[in-house]
Amino acid sequence: MRRNKDRSPLSQDGSAEKCRRNYGNSCVVGITGGVGAGKSTVLSDIKARFPVFLIEADEVGRELMEPGKSVFSALVAHYGKTILSGDGSIDRAKLAEIGLKDEESQRTLNAIEHPLIRDEILKRIAEIEALSKKDTDHVRVPVILLEAALLIEGGLTAICDEVWFVSAPKKIRIERLKKSRGYTDQKAGQIIARQLSYREFLKNADHVIHNGSDFSKTRAEIDRRMKEIYASLCDSEV
Repeated sequence: MRRNKDRSPLSQDGSAEKCRRNYGNSCVVGITGGVGAGKSTVLSDIKARFPVFLIEADEVGRELMEPGKSVFSALVAHYGKTILSGDGSIDRAKLAEIGLKDEESQRTLNAIEHPLIRDEILKRIAEIEALSKKDTDHVRVPVILLEAALLIEGGLTAICDEVWFVSAPKKIRIERLKKSRGYTDQKAGQIIARQLSYREFLKNADHVIHNGSDFSKTRAEIDRRMKEIYASLCDSEV
């Protein structure tokens, strides 16, 4: 594990004083939250204003599901060629049906995918660290954002220095899903209900980013924590 097992407790304002471990070759910030919370908006804002690297777990998973890649091979080995479409790629609809069948089926699917995705993420973190040692244009200790909807369920918190929980009121989340995906109130509510509860996210987070209707307030929270991270990075290099 990259970070210490002893968790940094949240302060009254929902922040943690420092990252979970002493900074080594990088600072990995895990960013998670429920659907409709606005993780993409938060990520875009950080990327536009701070010198960070980004790893998106969902994108890593999609890449590894391509023919010949590790997740593709593991899934075909377990489920057989019945999960393949006519062009030889994995039929994501069929795979989704397997995962939604019952909890045991979902656990089996996750047990196949998550370790391979985690290994690839660790590989990419190492590549960024190696690049940063050679690239004088970047800070000596790079800040890496690891975005994953299933950061907690996938065991990815273990490779993060700290975890940010992007949160928004349920009503706002439902409205966002209706606008962006065309969901009904009922469907949006059902999807939210299947995800981790606010309490579960909070229990696994070091910092909460409140992303409601006023993004200027969200940006102020982002700025404060990013400045704290960079200040700690400077201290760690003394």
